This record gives sequence, structure tokens and C-alpha cells, in this order.
Amino acid sequence: MEGIAAVLLLIFIAVVIMVNVFYRMGKKREMPTLSDHLPNLGIQAHSTDFQMQMKLLIDHLHTSYPPHYVERIKERVIRQHHISLVEWEHRWFEWERYLVMTAILRSVPMYSSQVDAVWHEMLMFTREYRQFSQQYLKVMLHHIPNTSENNPFNPSERAWFDLIYVLLFQPSQYSQMSWGTFLQHPLAKSVLHDFERLSPELLKKKYFNERAAEYVPGAGEIISFLIQFMIHEIKSQNRFVKVSGTNTHDFYHHYLKEKTNQPTLLQIRGVIYLSTYHYDDFYPQYEVLFQQISQTTSPHTYH
Repeated sequence: MEGIAAVLLLIFIAVVIMVNVFYRMGKKREMPTLSDHLPNLGIQAHSTDFQMQMKLLIDHLHTSYPPHYVERIKERVIRQHHISLVEWEHRWFEWERYLVMTAILRSVPMYSSQVDAVWHEMLMFTREYRQFSQQYLKVMLHHIPNTSENNPFNPSERAWFDLIYVLLFQPSQYSQMSWGTFLQHPLAKSVLHDFERLSPELLKKKYFNERAAEYVPGAGEIISFLIQFMIHEIKSQNRFVKVSGTNTHDFYHHYLKEKTNQPTLLQIRGVIYLSTYHYDDFYPQYEVLFQQISQTTSPHTYH
């Protein structure tokens, strides 16, 4: 009897193990990775050339890691911060997006404690980090601490970060969890003034990473795209306002709806408009404009 009981116990244990294994396999199959949903870091689809240049930059980023560096960072982040493989993937995905932005902008604030934790662990491997920085940007990528309660929040800096992030990438659900909600604040009047009056070369020097534009594949072309987008959008809105005025309802019905049904670009254009013509009452006008946008776009946008 004891022998039979032991055999039955072993069978029971084996069945439990098999069920657990198949359950985990099923869960993995049911949970596609971010890279499955958003290949190439989820870049925006502005044009074929834009996508090609972004892919060049991302490929350069991926070839800049020293051998086994990413695996060592992954192991350390998971161990030190007690996170799952899925959480690791999310953090690394957003960290690589941040790295792309460092090749585009002159300065990139760090607004995510989760992403900043990855940066901290990368720095633990001093030699490999220096090799990576040199290979990727040709200069040392110096750590910028996470913005915290000890540092005064600058809405204009955050607005500029959001604008570039959303022009480059499709925000995901985890993007909001990492960085907070995008496009909530007005762009600085000085930024809008500069893009209305300065030459592309002066804009590049003032706002963008000139060195990366020279050495990093795709960076120069992406910077030129961003500059031209801003110049064109500001001029286009100026022409509309001269004819139709600055009423927010009119702007939405006669300008935004005619431009595109892509929610991200609608919201970018809305923030540029409100920052230019309703800076002093940005937040109440924001509610008016974005309530209209949300009623006519997908409920799965990041707003």
C-alpha cells in the first residue's frame, strides 16, 4: 500500500509540475513582447525616409553595446530591483528610446525613476559604459539624475521633451507608466519664437545634438525633419489664425480635422497652437480642445 501511495504521490506531483509548465508557456504565448507590438522601438510613421533614418540610428545603437553588456545589465537590474522579465523588457524599451533622444537633443531631462534605475546599473560596469558611450555618441554620455521633488519642475522643459518623444515614438501604455502623461504643458514662448525666426542651422546649434548629427547615422536627417516639422507647423497655424482668428473651437473644426486623423499629431498640433495663442490660459483651453479631440479619436490614445 505504501508503495502504491508513493507512486500516486509522484504521479500527482508530476501532473502539477506539467500543468504549471504548460500554464506558464501559455501565459508567455498570450503576452507578446513590446518589440512584437512596436518593432524598431515603435517609431512614428511620418514618412518612408523618416523611418529609414530612425532604423539606421537604432541599428547603430544596438551595434554600440560591448559584447555581453546588455545581458549583464539585465541580470543586475532584475536582481537589484526584484523585477520580472516583463518589467525588465518595458524598462529597457523605454531606456533605448531615451538613448535615441540623446542622439537628437542637446539635453534630455530624465523624468522616469524606473528608466533611471537602468542607467544607474549600466554605470556600474564602468569600462563597458565608456566603450558604449564612445561607440554610440563619440563622447561620454554623462548621467542626468531623475527629476524629483527636490528639483523644481519646469513645465516648458517637460513640454519640449514630450513634443520630441511623441514625434519620434508611438507612446505605449507603459510609456505613460514610465514617464507620466505626455503633452500636458505649454511650450516656452522663447522656443516658439526661435522656430518662427531662426535659421535651421541656428536652431540645430541651440536645441539639438550637433556632434551626434555629424557622427551618428540617421541623427542629422532626423534633426532636420524635426526642425522642418516645427517651422512648417508654426507657419501653417499662423496663416490659419490670420484668416480665422484664435477661437479654439474654430481651430479644431477648421484646422485639426482637415490635417490628419492620427491622434498623436492632432495632439502635438494642439499643444503648439495653445502654446502660441493661448499661453496665459493654456490649461482651461487645453480641456476645451482635447475634449473635442478625444471624442473623435481612439479611446486608446495616451491622453
